[in-house]
Amino acid sequence: MNYKMTLKLKRFEKDELLNQPFQLPQSSKKERPLKAAFTLIELLVVIAIIAILAAILLPALAAAQARARAIGCLSNTKQMAVGFTVYAGDHDDYFPSPPYEWAPGPYKNPQGFPCGGEWLLSAHQWAPNTPAPMLLPYVPNTLVWVCPARKRGLSYVVKNVVSDGWDPSITGFLSYGFNCCDVFGAVDSSGNMINAKPFKATSVLQPSVLVAVTDTSGSNDPGKTESNGSAWLDSVWAAKSGPDQDPQTGESNMEPGNLRLQTAYAKHNNRVNVVYVDSHAAPSLPSDLTWQQFFGRSGTINLQGGGKSTVQGGDSISSPDRDSVQWSLQPE
Repeated sequence: MNYKMTLKLKRFEKDELLNQPFQLPQSSKKERPLKAAFTLIELLVVIAIIAILAAILLPALAAAQARARAIGCLSNTKQMAVGFTVYAGDHDDYFPSPPYEWAPGPYKNPQGFPCGGEWLLSAHQWAPNTPAPMLLPYVPNTLVWVCPARKRGLSYVVKNVVSDGWDPSITGFLSYGFNCCDVFGAVDSSGNMINAKPFKATSVLQPSVLVAVTDTSGSNDPGKTESNGSAWLDSVWAAKSGPDQDPQTGESNMEPGNLRLQTAYAKHNNRVNVVYVDSHAAPSLPSDLTWQQFFGRSGTINLQGGGKSTVQGGDSISSPDRDSVQWSLQPE
């Protein structure tokens, strides 16, 4: 093959190559995937799975929140216990006690609005009506007296458009009740409530058993003076409560009995947090507490407050079937 023929052949091959369409090598091709789509059945299955997971997880989250609130409440009671201890250290070992035995309302707060009577008595020049305000120098955070689960005073705040939150010094309502039968109050031999006697932890044989303060519950209506005295666990409470008395559930049965403690709203896993005279705090089922732990003595205890006339010191203040009962399911 001569030189001319070689050039013509190369030119022909080049022209043929230019006339062919351009193609990538097979390995370089990029195929577009088919567009994915859910069928209706697949979508319903996914929704069902999400619903099942939510049903499983939400109760667990609610339980975790309830445990957190219970821990917060127990923290409150431990701060109270420290407050009692430091107060006693500054006052010759005496616990704080109001100068007056409970006085009826109506009550007004420093702003002049009607409120609960579980903080200060306007009728006695703002004298303390419970030990709570007496502990302000030692427990300056007033919200310590409001259980995170119960938030007693919240409905009062909403109703009266109070901007200070559920501060008990404004609402006049506490989430905790003081043992007025022996520690922060006194009962005479006939069962009548009298002004508190000076009390020392060293004056009792079993300070680790005697109750000082517990979770309590009740109405937030300042007009219901007979039902909002939840801060006082006194002989009236004892006479109108217990396993043999009406469990008192629902708004129509607003009496100062079981609802204060035994069937309190928002108990923590059926338990109430308790501060004892020796200043330790712990949760307890109401049915595990006895009258002796409130009156400080065994045997027959006389009561004057309506309802039953006596209790036995060794008897339980409640029964196991009442531990899960709440007088109301509405926020306080």
